[in-house]
Amino acid sequence: MPPTPLLASVQRILAQVAGLLGTHLELFGLELQDALQRFAVNFILGVLSVVLGGLCLALAAVLLLIIFWDSHRIAVALGLMLVYGGAAIGFAAYLRHRLKHAADLFPATCGELARDRKALLHAEDEA
Repeated sequence: MPPTPLLASVQRILAQVAGLLGTHLELFGLELQDALQRFAVNFILGVLSVVLGGLCLALAAVLLLIIFWDSHRIAVALGLMLVYGGAAIGFAAYLRHRLKHAADLFPATCGELARDRKALLHAEDEA
């Protein structure tokens, strides 16, 4: 029994929707993989920077305290505390700003979905 024109149209539409979903899922997967790779590299670099920078600052603080132990040890300790505290507040503010103004995730996938939605709405208006 040959398929009716309505059934053939429904099958064709379902095939097109399945093709669109497959394409969008593939694009989403690629963008997700790219984002995860960038995150992993940035995380590793960030951890290394924090650990090595922290060690360097701790050793510099100890060195300054040793140099000024007899004359100005309290002033040096207070100065180091103010510098480190100010830097911590500045970096926290910078981090907050970056997180507040972060770029959108998956821009290509969202753009494709918006174009598809616009095309489908335009196709419905013509019909």
